[in-house]
Amino acid sequence: MPEFTPLRFYSYNWSRKDIDPEKVISPPYDVLSREDVQVLARNKYNVVHIDSPSSYDRAQELLQDWLAQSVLVQDERAGFYILATQYTMQHKTRTRWGVIGGLRLEPFGSSVFPHEETYPKAKEDRLKLMQATQGQLSPIFGVYDDPEQVLEEIGNSCLDNAPLISFYQEDHVHNRLWAVPEKENPRIQELMQHKKIFIADGHHRYETALHFMQSRASAQKQAPWEYIFIYLSNMSSPGLEIFPYHRTVSLEKRFDWDQILDRAGEFFEITFLDSPEFPGDVQRTESMILCLQTGCYLLVPRSAPKDIFEQIGAYILDKYLLRRVMGLSDAELASGRYLHYAHDQDQTQEKVQRGELQAAFFLKSVPMSIMQQACEAGQVMPRKSTFFYPKLPTGMLFHLWDR
Repeated sequence: MPEFTPLRFYSYNWSRKDIDPEKVISPPYDVLSREDVQVLARNKYNVVHIDSPSSYDRAQELLQDWLAQSVLVQDERAGFYILATQYTMQHKTRTRWGVIGGLRLEPFGSSVFPHEETYPKAKEDRLKLMQATQGQLSPIFGVYDDPEQVLEEIGNSCLDNAPLISFYQEDHVHNRLWAVPEKENPRIQELMQHKKIFIADGHHRYETALHFMQSRASAQKQAPWEYIFIYLSNMSSPGLEIFPYHRTVSLEKRFDWDQILDRAGEFFEITFLDSPEFPGDVQRTESMILCLQTGCYLLVPRSAPKDIFEQIGAYILDKYLLRRVMGLSDAELASGRYLHYAHDQDQTQEKVQRGELQAAFFLKSVPMSIMQQACEAGQVMPRKSTFFYPKLPTGMLFHLWDR
């Protein structure tokens, strides 16, 4: 069973007048372009200076400077933090609660489960940064299931107090962070002892931390690097949803879409739509919509799902449409030239209409139950099958050791 524990975190010294949460906190490194980093780096204390550094040595040097100057300070005691994230998606406003602490590292498959595959290059980068900074600079994102919503109850009790920090992310995402009252620590630990943890975002960093721990033999009991810095949110909470990643087709290779629709009829029932919206009576989670300049088409597989994967739209799209109907090879799909990912359906449709994209495939969300079943069966879903929004910001807290 998982061991979830309070940590003695580091954070920015929020009492300093030259440190503003909205100026020093950043989106996660893996969604930032080079231009984004340059803009954020205009503030000398923005976390991108150490999380997306010009060099690993520079990250180490700057982190030491910030500690020496009390730009970063350590908590007096170990504790949990709770984060309320209010956001609007698909014209609906939600509040997602999550608790931040340390999860004892263990190999996947017993209490902790991945849901997507990882790639060596990203793990190598994060390992070098971890070795340079001797710490974890941003939380990974995990989910668990608690129909009784214990965390949400604790979070709502925090609303009577002023948050430690309150700040906005892009797209008017409002974050508020509180230190959890110490009396609630045993309750949180007891809750997590009986849960399975599913990694929503941060697979690379989890595997990196596990490798770091395994390569660093230590006689120290409960060494800090034996815990991963994690944010845990409840799958049974209405504030947590999985959104889809859609697929777009670039102008790199021209396709005859009349011919493709004709071929696709072997595998799908195809219906012309007046708008790129799924009809309310379409329950099949693996259904999809093909959006072209000339119109939109609903594609529902003719065959019933044979296994858990065939209930995932990204898998059906890849197996039948991209490979068998459109004839894209492994090399073409891996090149990144023909297919891209998007999560904003309205913007994507506009680009198709303007001719900036050849086509788009709009997918349905993967239900939490399907993700959970796939994980527990020891299977990983296709890349970009899920979009957990909003992404967790970097810079609220830091898990550092060897100071």
